[in-house]
Amino acid sequence: MSEQQKPRWGSKRNVMLVGLAGAVLALATSTRTWINVQPEVGSVKIPLIEVAGSDAAAAVAALAVVALAGSLAAMIAGKAARWIIAAILLLVGGGIVAAAVSVLIDPVLAAATKVGEATGLNTSGGDYDVTFWPWAAALAGAVLVANAVLLAVAGRHWAGSRKYARDAAGLPAAAQDGQIDEISGWDSLSRGDDPTG
Repeated sequence: MSEQQKPRWGSKRNVMLVGLAGAVLALATSTRTWINVQPEVGSVKIPLIEVAGSDAAAAVAALAVVALAGSLAAMIAGKAARWIIAAILLLVGGGIVAAAVSVLIDPVLAAATKVGEATGLNTSGGDYDVTFWPWAAALAGAVLVANAVLLAVAGRHWAGSRKYARDAAGLPAAAQDGQIDEISGWDSLSRGDDPTG
């Protein structure tokens, strides 16, 4: 399939933008409040505790950074590297979804550390109000999973980087075939000789 016949949704730019959007959304959710807790500790009135995504699901921010790097790297990677990056993005997206869903399923456990720090007690009593942000993180993870599949499918048709193709074309045939190894090349340079000439 030629570059002109390929659907626009499969272009490098579009795939990169989808990946970046998912990663940035996931990273942004980690700074927001995921759970509001009003603890019950006898007759003592404790103020509302806000549990951020970074406390409720610490893995989300780290995985989002990996997704950012992977989405950018896919644009300059070769065909084999794009498959590896697609697999990593698939795992990253799945990890973000799993972390968000675990908070939605058990907000008490997700907020336990923060509540313990605020109250000084190991208590789970009180009202736990889950906000919209874990859902947004799950959506971001799903976008990254879809982007990984898109990268694997569309990336097969992308041309290699023109810069690196030009650099390789400028080398003699022996260097392109791998007949000049790196060590002998460095030795030639040390003697003042041009190993490519």
